[in-house]
Amino acid sequence: MPRGTVSGLVRLNLAVLGGGFAWFAYVDAPITDGAMMMFAAAVLAGLLSVATALYSGEIRLPAGADGAGEPATRGRRSALVLFLVSLALMLASATLTLNLKGTGGDSQDTQTAAV
Repeated sequence: MPRGTVSGLVRLNLAVLGGGFAWFAYVDAPITDGAMMMFAAAVLAGLLSVATALYSGEIRLPAGADGAGEPATRGRRSALVLFLVSLALMLASATLTLNLKGTGGDSQDTQTAAV
């Protein structure tokens, strides 16, 4: 993987994390503990992915060494897997907030789905 791909993954990961924080700051719906636990796990996986991608971008082995490039490739692959886990958890936690009805001024007779 070229060096630009690592920085692209870091930027994309930080954008997804920022979007997740913006969503939960914007949404006007009841947020359950389960959704917040999923969001916390998504943030943790995202930060681990950023750290792994940055670290794997810095690994340099001599060209003649056995397994040259192998640790960096493994690190990038694990950063990508952590990013996908973070993205899936982020989308699932955001979707959970859309499925719950809140009580608002416009519909006083609506009750929350989760008691």
